[in-house]
Amino acid sequence: MLFILFIIAFFAATVSAIAGFGSALILISASSLIFDIKWSIAMTTFFYFYNTSLKTYHFRSHINWPLVLKLSVLAVPGVFIGAYCLLFMDTSWLTLGLGIMSLSYLCLDVFKRMPRMKVNDVMLVISGFIYGFISGAVGTGSLIKAMVFKQMNMPKEMFVASMAASALPLNIIKVGIFMSASLVVLGDIPRIIILLLASYLGTLLGKKLLLRVQQEVFDILVRLILLVLSISLIVGVLY
Repeated sequence: MLFILFIIAFFAATVSAIAGFGSALILISASSLIFDIKWSIAMTTFFYFYNTSLKTYHFRSHINWPLVLKLSVLAVPGVFIGAYCLLFMDTSWLTLGLGIMSLSYLCLDVFKRMPRMKVNDVMLVISGFIYGFISGAVGTGSLIKAMVFKQMNMPKEMFVASMAASALPLNIIKVGIFMSASLVVLGDIPRIIILLLASYLGTLLGKKLLLRVQQEVFDILVRLILLVLSISLIVGVLY
């Protein structure tokens, strides 16, 4: 079981280092088939915290700090609200809504029906709250950020770096909340170590691959990951 967990986490970390997002949803979707969904989200938070820490460090020179700070203004209170909703409520409707919204955005984008909007400061702050709330309630809100960042047409290195840096403070908060709620206990330490090792190795591999990926290929990859994750969210709730 630990080996399977390692393989899934390694794959998730590699994909995330290349595309900038997706690791948490991949790991949550896969591990929830084996373990309890709330436990899976809590464990994935440890993995995601370490994963985003590594990416923030490796791509630190490409981080758009003004963008990260604006996004984080309301993301921090949003993640508190979302995380406590996860503890005490059924948030499957949020998961379904996120999947449908992401899939709708992707269809509009692919078929050139998405209006080209300039992402201003107000939009970033509002998006930050939505991202934080969903991140706490569902386990990750990276799809929200990916849709916003994609509208900004930023270079792939800045995309990956800013995605990671903006997730870091939220993951610290979620780790504290889930530990205080005893969703993760001492017996889970071996699994956490496996997840951290997989995250480290996968991030190193993904960083090397990202340097070889052209911007056009990167844009296609982001769309493909959005498609797969959106469908997996919808199917996971309905079936």
